[in-house]
Formats: sequence, structure tokens, C-alpha cells
Amino acid sequence: MQLPSFEHLEPRSLGEALELLASHGEQARPIAGGTELLVSMKHGLVEPAYVVNLKEIPELDLVAEDAEGLLIGGLTRLGDLVRSPVVRDRFPILAEAAAAVAAPPLQEMGTVAGNLCQNTRCFYYNQSRFWRRVRGACYKTGGDRCHVVEGGDRCLATYQGDLAPALIALGATVTLARQDGARTIPLEELYTGKGKRPLALEKGEILTEVRVPAFVSGAGGKYQKLRQRGAMDYPLVGVAATVVKNGSEVCAWARVALTGVGRGPLVVQAASDLLKDRPFADDLVSQVADAAYGLARPVNNVGSDASYRRKMVRTLTKRALAEAWRGE
Repeated sequence: MQLPSFEHLEPRSLGEALELLASHGEQARPIAGGTELLVSMKHGLVEPAYVVNLKEIPELDLVAEDAEGLLIGGLTRLGDLVRSPVVRDRFPILAEAAAAVAAPPLQEMGTVAGNLCQNTRCFYYNQSRFWRRVRGACYKTGGDRCHVVEGGDRCLATYQGDLAPALIALGATVTLARQDGARTIPLEELYTGKGKRPLALEKGEILTEVRVPAFVSGAGGKYQKLRQRGAMDYPLVGVAATVVKNGSEVCAWARVALTGVGRGPLVVQAASDLLKDRPFADDLVSQVADAAYGLARPVNNVGSDASYRRKMVRTLTKRALAEAWRGE
């Protein structure tokens, strides 16, 4: 499959990039690693007239720790997160999630912003133009039907990012910049929960940085991923859990986030409600796992049985919380 024709633009500063994106509007797409965009263009899913290359903007490629926590530039490669001593020592769940993305060659190309801003996926959507034409357009391609659920009234494409649940479990915020200013929001607010339009990005807006608050001593985190193969595959289910100990037995803070089982990353509020300021106990962990199971809404659109994936949410939630608590 060949790429469609487009004009390649190479801004040398963030300001220039935002100006180009604003002036070309819906006809332009930003690119860095290109691991998702180029494949989507070959499949005819998107056909931008302009591709704005962000790779030559050095201020967006950094990993640094300060008194407020961890600062990550949007153009930071996933491989840099895996190797970073600061990330590995102070935020190991983040290094673990980055290492779980695809395979090392793609980790050297893919960026933090690209991974967080990836599109939702569906077996009936992520195909060639020729393959899709035989079945007719679905909601995500401008049609009026869902090929996954008969009679479905909306797009049920699935969000399958690895980094987002780990960063959400860490309480991360993201900065979104456009030509006329910038805004900072909790990462979970970046996601709409809608399969057709999964990101709450405004016109001409790009993700420039991620901020992770300082993780206190006694904290632990774990990312559990279910996939069909040990490399390359998107998560069929992903569970990220972080906990903070207050003394030896009391949980001062807990957060759990899911991926692969909804239209966006899902925050399991029960983790905080049930575990905070209470002794960490198996029965409470089981209740959190039950809540995660109730929140998950997978469908049969990513090559694995939805019922099985939903059941595995319980198992992975228990495992992630237990290992985070033990500091494994």
C-alpha cells in the first residue's frame, strides 16, 4: 500500500508548528514517530493534505525531575522512558508500561504524545480501504451502522493505549498547546469516552508535555497487560495500579485505571473509595476488582472474546494491586 500525496512541512519551533496547524486546519496532521499516522494514511483512514513534522523541536524532547515531580516532553521517545534512570527508579510503573508498548524498534520511533493521542481501534475499522468498501461505512468512517453490535447506535471502537492508564494511575496532567494559548488538564480529561472521536483536542492543538506529581516514599505501582503475543500486540486488557503506604499496613492513597475495555481509559474510583486510609486487605482488593469488572465494557472488535477479556479485568486488577502493594 502506498501513501497518498501530501505536503511535508518542517517547522523549527513550537510556535511555527502551531501556526502551521492553525492555518491549515483540518487538512493538516502533526507527525513525530508516525507509527500510527502513516499506517492510517496507507489504509485510507485519513488523508491530510499537509503533514507537520514536529521532530525538529528540541524543547519537546525531555525527561526531567524537579521538586514538583516528573516532566516529560511530548516528543520523548518511549524507549527513552524505558531507559531513563529517573523513571526506572522513581516511577517504575511508567517504565514498565512504556516497555509493554509494541516492540523495541517501535519504542525507538513512537513518542509519548503519539501514544497518548492514538485513535481508538476496531477490527472493522483498521483495515484497507478495499476491505472496508465491501462491508460499507460504519459510524467511525461516516456511515450509519456498527458492524460489531447489530443495531448499535454509536461507534464502539476500543481505546488500547498502554501509557495512559499508568500515567492516570500516577495522577498525571498534560499541557495542550495551540496558537492562541495553552491549557493544562488531568490526563483522563483528554479522553471523551467516544469511539468515533476519542480525544478532546481542539482545532490545531497538540500535547506538548506531561507532568507527573512527586511520588512520595512508600509508593508502589504496577502495570498488568493481557495480549495474545509477548510483543507487538495492543492490550486486550491493561490494568495500572498505584498505592501509597501510610505505615506498614494502612493504604494512604490508591488509584486504578483500565485500558482495552472501553472507548477510552477508565478510572476505577472504587480503588480510592475503598482502600484509602484503611488497612490493605484481600477482601477490599476483591471489591475493587469487582468494581473494575462492572466498569469494563469490552466488545468483540479486537480479536479476542469480550467475555474473557472482561473476566480478566478482575484477575489483573487483583494482581496489579497486590504487586504494587508489595513493591514488586
